[in-house]
Amino acid sequence: MRRTRPIKAQAGFTIIESMIAMFFLAYIVSQMGIVLMYASRTTNLSQRVTRANALAEEAVEKSRNTAYNSLQLANSALGEACSVTGAVATCTSALDGNRFTRVRTVSPLPAGTALLSSNQSVVDVAVSFTDARGNPQVIRVASIVSRYY
Repeated sequence: MRRTRPIKAQAGFTIIESMIAMFFLAYIVSQMGIVLMYASRTTNLSQRVTRANALAEEAVEKSRNTAYNSLQLANSALGEACSVTGAVATCTSALDGNRFTRVRTVSPLPAGTALLSSNQSVVDVAVSFTDARGNPQVIRVASIVSRYY
């Protein structure tokens, strides 16, 4: 008669140990998927914020390089549609396939400003976009532009 070893003495894993290991592995993999999803969202938002900053800086730099007397009417340099109300000019343009909207406002320095001069204006640029969740985001850049003689 053949002698067999008892079941407990046999080497290997039981089915319960294997199932616990599979559940543990599945949990780890699902958590890694969640981390990758958040990382992807954050990367996408960072790319959009960087692009919005570049668009805002571009508008400010082009405004600085525009003749002061035509600063409020410089819609051809930036391809914007502008409207002037009193001493304030507001220009709007849609960029990158309407993913970004840039609003450039040129206005005189506010009263009470230490640098108050009739030869200085404030250029305020706001670039708006929506993030991956559909929430609106706005990046603002402002600069003082002076007339040089």
